[in-house]
Amino acid sequence: MRITTADKILVAALLILNGWLFASWGTGFSKGDWVVVTVNQKETIRLSLDQDQTTHVKGPLGLTEVEIKNGQARIVRSPCNNKVCIKSGYIRYADRLAAYIPNRVVVRIVGKSHRGVDAVVG
Repeated sequence: MRITTADKILVAALLILNGWLFASWGTGFSKGDWVVVTVNQKETIRLSLDQDQTTHVKGPLGLTEVEIKNGQARIVRSPCNNKVCIKSGYIRYADRLAAYIPNRVVVRIVGKSHRGVDAVVG
């Protein structure tokens, strides 16, 4: 099978489109300023992303440990078996979250600017 001129043009156009999408999509992330931890949909604590610290919040199943380090936040310990919330890793951009649903704990990054709605489920 031979590569034709049309194939080369298509590949080049797709590479250019991919580069443009990557560049424009990446600029949509805004820096987060605070970590907001909610339990049962109620804000329990708001911490600055500028200061490295660790905190514990109590949910229905027990304590969840949240770590803030180098402008990022993550769930470090939780009283569950699967540890999916821990495996999700660090979050650092505004409007991103890590959730420990069985314990009803949500760790969310907020910033001065809001990116808008990603999706609506009804």
